[in-house]
Amino acid sequence: MTFPIHRACYRTLDPDFAGAVFVADIDRTYLMTRFSSLRGMARIPFERAEHKQDIEGMARLFREIRSGPEGQTRDTPLYFVSASPRQLRPVIERKMALDGIGFDGTTFKDWGKVVGRMRFHRLREQIGFKLTALLTNRADLPEGGEEYLLGDDLEHDPLTYCIYADLLAGRIPTSDAARVLELNGVLPTDARSIVDTLRALRPGRGVRRALIRLERHAEPEAFLDFSPGVVPCTGAFQMSVTLWRLGCIAKSGIAHVASEMIHRNVPPDRLAHRLADLVRRAVLDLDDARGIARDLAEKSLLAPIEVWPEVDPAWERGASRPIDRVWTPARYLGD
Repeated sequence: MTFPIHRACYRTLDPDFAGAVFVADIDRTYLMTRFSSLRGMARIPFERAEHKQDIEGMARLFREIRSGPEGQTRDTPLYFVSASPRQLRPVIERKMALDGIGFDGTTFKDWGKVVGRMRFHRLREQIGFKLTALLTNRADLPEGGEEYLLGDDLEHDPLTYCIYADLLAGRIPTSDAARVLELNGVLPTDARSIVDTLRALRPGRGVRRALIRLERHAEPEAFLDFSPGVVPCTGAFQMSVTLWRLGCIAKSGIAHVASEMIHRNVPPDRLAHRLADLVRRAVLDLDDARGIARDLAEKSLLAPIEVWPEVDPAWERGASRPIDRVWTPARYLGD
């Protein structure tokens, strides 16, 4: 028995495709979906596209991701995953169309089958659901696809993405995968199904980075031991800078995202603080940060930064760890 999901795929990538593929969460990453109460969950299926509110800057960020890095014309593969019920697909896909976001597929939780099987706790269970969705999507990707994952810190996206990256890379052996999954709350039947899907996968390039939009945590320090694979980001602006640094979007995309956030009443001094914070955390070097600051200040999108912070030694150590190390912190592996 697998975790009930429902997928729609609108694009078949060339088997020889090689490059970035993005998979993004929807709920609390792109849209302000409310899962915090049963009343909030009950309202979800009845919301219209026009009533869905996107998080400031995120729609613009997805358009920049779709456009790709400077000097290239392409539709970067982009897939979305949502724990909302499958019946909401037309509403959410219409919202994406209204926001000008091109995408290649969506995966939703099949609430009907969850309720039909009397597994009501699955409505709010995320790790088993998201791993099933990610691995099922991965099975349709070319071996040359390098995944970049976007999520948030309200549920278990950081941990889920780490486990997923480690499973694909073999850093969590298949023989030990079910134990690790059950240790982290995945039902035994779902864990066995996830392992079966993993065994059937072709080898591939795996996950390059996971970016996490901070909402629950006021400071990124909670995710220091997830570094460097997981990059916590305070909003779309930090995500845009990080993705430019990784070669995934054009530098002009940073200004486009900043402009959208200013339009949504995010003050320029807040963006300046967030740019400086990326320097503190060794995500961005000082020369690049100064160049971005000059470009944005000329467009009145950033307050002046008089004093740049020193690089935090703890973050510098995190950034210097090999990217092919085990991403999942030891406490989640039972070590």
